[in-house]
Amino acid sequence: MPGDFDRVKERVDIVQLVGERVPLKKAGRSYSGLCPFHSEKTPSFSVDADRRTFHCFGCGEKGDCFDWLMKLDGVDKGEALKTLAERAGIELTGGRPPAEREREKRLLAAHDTAHFYFRQALRGTPKGKAAAEYVANRGIDEKAIEQFGVSYAPDLPDGLLAYLRKKGHSDEEIIASGLVVQTERGIFDRFRDRLIVPIRDARGRIIAFGGRAMRDDQRGKYINSPQTLLFNKSGTLYALDAAKAEARRQSEAVIVEGYFDAIACHQAGLSNVVACMGTALTEEQYRSLEAMNLDRVVVLFDGDVAGERSAEKRGKELVRIAQRATQRAGKITVGKTALSLRVGVLPGGMDPDDLARKAPADLKARITAAKPLLEFVIDAIAQRFVGRLEGPDGRRRFLAEALPLLRDEPDLLTRELYLGTLSRHSGLDQETLRGELTGASAIRPAAPNVSLKADGAPAAGDGKQTTSLERYLMAQLTKFPEEAARLDLDPADLSDPDHRAIFEQLRGGHLTADLPAHLAATAATLGAYAPEPGSAADAGREIEIVALRLREGNLRRRFVDVRAALARGEGDLGGLDEEVSRLAHDLEEVQRSLQRSTVLRSTEQE
Repeated sequence: MPGDFDRVKERVDIVQLVGERVPLKKAGRSYSGLCPFHSEKTPSFSVDADRRTFHCFGCGEKGDCFDWLMKLDGVDKGEALKTLAERAGIELTGGRPPAEREREKRLLAAHDTAHFYFRQALRGTPKGKAAAEYVANRGIDEKAIEQFGVSYAPDLPDGLLAYLRKKGHSDEEIIASGLVVQTERGIFDRFRDRLIVPIRDARGRIIAFGGRAMRDDQRGKYINSPQTLLFNKSGTLYALDAAKAEARRQSEAVIVEGYFDAIACHQAGLSNVVACMGTALTEEQYRSLEAMNLDRVVVLFDGDVAGERSAEKRGKELVRIAQRATQRAGKITVGKTALSLRVGVLPGGMDPDDLARKAPADLKARITAAKPLLEFVIDAIAQRFVGRLEGPDGRRRFLAEALPLLRDEPDLLTRELYLGTLSRHSGLDQETLRGELTGASAIRPAAPNVSLKADGAPAAGDGKQTTSLERYLMAQLTKFPEEAARLDLDPADLSDPDHRAIFEQLRGGHLTADLPAHLAATAATLGAYAPEPGSAADAGREIEIVALRLREGNLRRRFVDVRAALARGEGDLGGLDEEVSRLAHDLEEVQRSLQRSTVLRSTEQE
């Protein structure tokens, strides 16, 4: 007996389905047209009605009706099945109970009925005509009004309520739809004397409405439908149904704040724009964009927000949202974040609606020039400290704000790159910043900031100064040699040859007194600069953390070098690719060990 996918595939006319997006012409037994997945002037895209498949001989894209929706709209296979089953009138086996599906269908029908009522009011009532004139004065043309279903809610207490009752909807359904409000005095229309914008889900179904006040004395310039079975505001992006195909084609979506911002952008030819409906981008909205497998998302901040500090604050909120979404999904990424967020700020006093109508080319240029999110926020913080980064107090305050942004960054390479940015701003080396980043600020580097020779004098400047972290580790091991055997550290992790020799001797059970004369002298010099830990137990935990931190830094550097070689196409590419995977795995393991050790150390100190 055929399953749901087979039944739906059998019923759906793939020629009609594809033909709604791509003009097709009969070509023998199949149909041809211009491929929607790449730019071409000569048709190489073919649809086979008998096999129920499509295939582009130019770019290689191919598949069935489910692949078509998945590739073009960025939905998963389950969502594609639901959409096509609904289109074909097929009840899917399993899934939600029939009663729940029927209730959803009734609520969707109520919204379609309400939209018809609102559309009639826009053209058929005096106040509706005034609302239509207001829309025209905002520069919204008839095509956009039709595409986005802009309409009007009459100034009546129960006009929609009566119309829905007349069309067979029960009061319980009408209340559940959110189209009315229920008070002690009765049931009344939620939207009255408001310009109406239907809010659709990704499948194009009307699930809610937004209403703009037409009078200054109305409460709330904008109101939305409440949370319902159909509508979850924090998980819905306005105009996603209209934008997803172009966003998928460009592998980029642009987020603006309001409905009319999005409508104006689409009218200006920016068809990959969605709106978060007056709120900050939420984690659910972020995940819905991430599921589309886009390369980047640009968030546009209005130029009339309360100054640069407001843009900086909103940028920080975006950083937290993106990092939480990735962490909750259990992803540790290497070299590419799950979704690249960028930020653009419009000129003062301007919003996307203004710019799309008056200077669309400028709007496009600002989208193109949008900064990566972390760069935008770090630059904004640094701008506030201009003139103060030369002094230690200014640097400390700058780092106190900037470093936490990287603490929860799941992408290893991104964290490394922006540690370099902070290093350039603050003048501190990246190794010190990493220690601060992972809560290892209690780890104090050895007093000298250069490598030492056996006699305690600075080493000759050969460009290979030993890191303070390595010197600190070796200084502690000379005082607590028994800890050497416990460490997950390879001698190759130590850059100084004398340090490697000392470590191998101590790991083999030898004491510092057993070392050869030149190594014993080096060990004595190191020990003289070692800070005193609180106790032997503290020393053991601290040594373990430093060793892990040192190994992590070496793995990071090697990882960056190997990725760079791979990108340049140098050497054994297969071997380099395997090494990248191995290094990424080793980095994850070291980070987990470091996190456990740091947490345990903090617990012991409480």
